[in-house]
Amino acid sequence: MNAIVQFVVKYGYFILFGAVFAHQLGLPIPGPLFLLAAGALAAAGNLGFIRVLGLTVVACVLADWPWYEAGRHRGIKVLHFIHRLSRDPDAHDRRAKATFARFGPSILIVSKFVPGLDAVAPPLAGISRTSRLRFLTFDAIGAGLYSCAYAGLGYFFSHDLDRAAAYVGRAGKALAILAFVGLSVYVIRKVVQRYRSMYVSRHASITPTDPPGSAGSMLSPAGSLKE
Repeated sequence: MNAIVQFVVKYGYFILFGAVFAHQLGLPIPGPLFLLAAGALAAAGNLGFIRVLGLTVVACVLADWPWYEAGRHRGIKVLHFIHRLSRDPDAHDRRAKATFARFGPSILIVSKFVPGLDAVAPPLAGISRTSRLRFLTFDAIGAGLYSCAYAGLGYFFSHDLDRAAAYVGRAGKALAILAFVGLSVYVIRKVVQRYRSMYVSRHASITPTDPPGSAGSMLSPAGSLKE
């Protein structure tokens, strides 16, 4: 951890941007640890905390965008490429598609906290033909939460970064669970609201029958009076 801190001290925002960008592209770079170091240096006054957050959001979105475009133009082949080294690529593809189908583009908000999901969420958004505006919006929100979580952890535990590094995995899982619960509640509410609106519209479209003895009931199908 000290080596990473020294890297950030020496190269500043440049190395932070590069590390986060490479991590989001899928390279084996410990992006969260660089964020921890940047948060600690922000607490010491060496970096600006707001700048760290903004730079991280930009790096994440710029790294995720090519994967989104690849999914939009290449389709399912992108998932096969990502899962090519796994034991059962087809099973991983199905599981990823099922998860995205359940939560939709909002899964981008929590995907960066879940190893594996962070790699497939952007291309899945492209495969599902999510609009670019929606993708950028949800991805930026997720990147903001991601940067706040890890840079904030480094900020508040700047005196003991090794302990903060040990918390990274657990903190990510806890935040992901909380976010998934929130998304599940959101999805359930949307489903309930949709069924309610369908129920109301269906009953509103049923016209009431004419009461017995009314003028309409005295007409025959041809429109003439009944004898």
